[in-house]
Amino acid sequence: MPNVRKPPPYAEWVLLAALASLAVLARRAGWFIKTNDTTIFMQWVDQMRAAGGWRGIGQQIGNYNAPFLYLLAAVIYLPGSLLVKIKAIFVLFDVLLAYFTYQIVGLRFEGRRAPAAAGLAMLLLPTVVINASWYGQMDAMWASFALGGVYFLMRERPWVAVTLCAVSLAIKPQGIFIFPLLLLLALGGRLPWRTLLTVPAVFAVLDVPALLAGRSPMDLLTVYDMGRQAVHVEGLTLRAPSVYAFIEAGRRAETVRVLGYIFTAALILGILYVLIIRNVQITRDRLVTYAALFAIAMPFLLPGMHERYFFLADVTTVLLAIHKPRLWPVPLLVQAASLISLEPFLFGGRTPQMLPLTVPATLMLAALVTVLHHVLKDALDLESTQHLESTEIPDTPEELEDEISRPGGERLAPLPARRA
Repeated sequence: MPNVRKPPPYAEWVLLAALASLAVLARRAGWFIKTNDTTIFMQWVDQMRAAGGWRGIGQQIGNYNAPFLYLLAAVIYLPGSLLVKIKAIFVLFDVLLAYFTYQIVGLRFEGRRAPAAAGLAMLLLPTVVINASWYGQMDAMWASFALGGVYFLMRERPWVAVTLCAVSLAIKPQGIFIFPLLLLLALGGRLPWRTLLTVPAVFAVLDVPALLAGRSPMDLLTVYDMGRQAVHVEGLTLRAPSVYAFIEAGRRAETVRVLGYIFTAALILGILYVLIIRNVQITRDRLVTYAALFAIAMPFLLPGMHERYFFLADVTTVLLAIHKPRLWPVPLLVQAASLISLEPFLFGGRTPQMLPLTVPATLMLAALVTVLHHVLKDALDLESTQHLESTEIPDTPEELEDEISRPGGERLAPLPARRA
């Protein structure tokens, strides 16, 4: 038998270092690309600088909430290129995203290898690399706090979990994508209702610096008002691979928009209803599954979505495949849909060779149907599983005697006959 030599102990560290270096280089390659979004952020920084630097947080600048403006104000006082400084701050939240990925996977696997591999996979995920370093967007900010909320829900630390979810929502309204999970846990008795008081408290605390700098309280309270946000997306979708890729609303766009909100709420509440009445035990694996389901379903069904609003779906479906290996096609479908919808950005505008939006929307629909089918099948199969668990055959003389002595109506039902 040949003598099989083990790889040297440093080999693993060399490979990990190489992968980490690739994650850095992939981001470094896009740092000097100036997009429309980074141009807007740079204009906001210039407006804040003109308003007195840090005192600019008291002005109504842009359409993002106060926490994001605090980061832009901090950029003013850092040395270096403004474009690179903005992207560098966004990349810090890529690291936070990888950290919570490491922690979540660490709850399932012992040791550091699987968590480290998952963290590196998150850093190298194409849409994560593109979002901050190339696109110049900040979706890792709100998504990392949402993922942190999932982690602390898995740790059964509800106050910390709700606080992080509230921070996610305070940074960007897309943080609402994780809130159906909180509602499910509250309705199921796993999350104390009083912890939801953390949400307005977090908003109030994060708004204090802006209020002290002179920002209008009403302006901060209405920053997520539909009238102020929807005006930035006139159509039903802005390259988002959603259901509206299949719809030509025409002059009835506003009607379809309202129906979209209603249908989304109805579907999410319907899913919660099924899970509650089936009395599903919410394990850690199911927590990740439900988080991924809501992260896909909400931007797919809600009108007025950008293509990058599936960022949380990109992230959570990777964790889904780790916790539910049989669902490995889901992150591939979601990632493919997100990348195809980014074609105009990746190739500098629309070209005749680009795929129609219905293609990535179909892929995202397939991912949604796959996860939804798994969730509903899992919930509806509980009765048969519980029935089999309750029809165990007594395996000791004492248990058999107790079973015989019971009244007929209290005896365990016989096991179902098995076909030959």
